[in-house]
Amino acid sequence: MILGLDVGASFAKAILVDENLKIIEKQILPVEDLKTAALRTLNSFIRKIDEELRGRIGVVAASGGGSRFIGEEAFGLPVKRIDEITAIGLGGLLLANRDEGLVVSAGTGTAIVAVYNGGRTIKHVGGTGVGGGTVLGLSRRLLGLSIFEDLENMALKGDAGRVDLTVGDIVGGPIGIIPADATASNLGKLTCKSKAEDVAAGIFNMVSQTIGVLAAMAAKAYDLENSIILVGMLPKSKIVSKIICETIKMFGAEVVVPGDCEYASALGAAASIYRQFDSLHAQTR
Repeated sequence: MILGLDVGASFAKAILVDENLKIIEKQILPVEDLKTAALRTLNSFIRKIDEELRGRIGVVAASGGGSRFIGEEAFGLPVKRIDEITAIGLGGLLLANRDEGLVVSAGTGTAIVAVYNGGRTIKHVGGTGVGGGTVLGLSRRLLGLSIFEDLENMALKGDAGRVDLTVGDIVGGPIGIIPADATASNLGKLTCKSKAEDVAAGIFNMVSQTIGVLAAMAAKAYDLENSIILVGMLPKSKIVSKIICETIKMFGAEVVVPGDCEYASALGAAASIYRQFDSLHAQTR
């Protein structure tokens, strides 16, 4: 078995997978210190699983920014670092059960990866610094709040239309392929008198729409508009997932949010190790 580990800026995800890449156990912990997060998460996860499973772990496949602090061995297990772009691409493809796709990994920031031929060809398209970190940063400054769940509940009670300028506000109706109620300027109507709930809704709207527009444009550029795969921690938010998907569909592209989307990179890291094993076995036959 392989223990897949993804240590991001905000959360660390650990999974245990068998040779068929079936997820046997999984865990998410918040990242308090990036330098210690990998070992802290590994220790917690290993202690969580039963002794029989623990003894069957062959290697730790580690990815994400925090994986660079883990070393080549941890808790008696060898550690193999996996390129994050490879992990995102393979993990997204596996979770969505697709042969190709544009994998959009939305977390603290957002990475976009084009994957073809069952993961044999992986291209880093780019990304954006806009993501969950943007939601939290703007909310700390504008609302004095920094707990994501509280912000989400506040946003659900608000109306982004009270702080955003729409296409209809500016041109009086739709324009081209864009409907009248689409956003023309995020937070364009924000004032010092705007309600906190509406500001929260506007922040979520801006972050989600930015990711959705970039995903749709990238998918068209890489001929993958029929297979956008949205993964990462941010799509676990129902508000974010809904807005991103609506935005992508407005541009004529198709998107799926697979189950266990937050574990995509951890799964992809494990899958990369298995592929290396298969390649070595094929060469020695």
